[in-house]
Amino acid sequence: MHIVISWDIKADGANWKELNEKMKGCLSGYSWVKPLTTLYIVKIYSSEDRKQIRDDLVSVCRDNPKKVNFIMSPAMEGGSYSGWLPKSLWPKIEKRTED
Repeated sequence: MHIVISWDIKADGANWKELNEKMKGCLSGYSWVKPLTTLYIVKIYSSEDRKQIRDDLVSVCRDNPKKVNFIMSPAMEGGSYSGWLPKSLWPKIEKRTED
C-alpha cells in the first residue's frame, strides 16, 4: 500500500528549507522516494499510517498558515506509474508501490 504526497511552500531561502525539512520530517520512519521536487511516494502498511502522516502534515500547516499547502492521495494498492524520469528512479518507485 502507498500514498502520494505533494506540497507547496510560499517562502524563500532558509525559511523554505526549514519548512520543507519539517514536512519531510512527517515522513520519518516510512520508506519513500521523491521523483519530483516536492512529490513523494510513500510506502504505508495501514490506513492508520496514512492518518498519522496526514495529521503530522496538517500540524505543520497549522503552525505556518498561508505558507504551506499539501495534497495527499488515498491509500492505493499496486498500480504502475509511468512518465519521464531518470531510469534509476523506476526501481525505487516500484519498491514503494509493490504489495
